[in-house]
Formats: sequence, C-alpha cells, structure tokens
Amino acid sequence: MTLAERLRGFAKSFLAEVEEVELPEEGGERLLIEQVEQARQEWLAARSYFDNVTDTVLIDHAILSLQAAERKYVYLLDQAKRSGVRCKTYWAVPHHRME
Repeated sequence: MTLAERLRGFAKSFLAEVEEVELPEEGGERLLIEQVEQARQEWLAARSYFDNVTDTVLIDHAILSLQAAERKYVYLLDQAKRSGVRCKTYWAVPHHRME
C-alpha cells in the first residue's frame, strides 16, 4: 500500500465519506441494507443533536435518543452480519460510543 493510498484511507475515515453503494436488485438483502443505512443516518443525526444541545432540559433527551439510535444501528448491523449480507461500500463510523 502506497503512502497516497494510506492518506486517502485516512481522509475517508476522518471525513466520513460514503462511496457508491452497489445494492442487490430487490429482495430482503436490499431492504436490510436500506434499513442499516437509514439507522446509520438516524444515529449520526442523534449524535449531532447530542453534540449541539445546550438546554439542560434537553440533555437527557439527547442522551436517550443517541443511545436508542446506536442500539438500533448495531442491532441491524448484527442482523445483516448473521444473514451474510454484504455491501460494497466504505462507511466511516466515528469512534465515539455511548455506554
């Protein structure tokens, strides 16, 4: 792997770029991939909300929303893994995780 390829990979993970996704024509695999991507978008939105909330009344709501979105995303990823669903894409996932 060349230095340029390594830097490109680092930039993708740092900037959370998403490449084109090759989806199956139809069926359960396609639906599951779409559900995973939607859950990912919901998780990223919940994370952004959590990062930007300033009202003390809304902090608990932001925490619970982030935890729920993360659990849904992880559940769907596990379900896809168990089903053997594969998708040719690169999704950079932030290393932040709520416990």
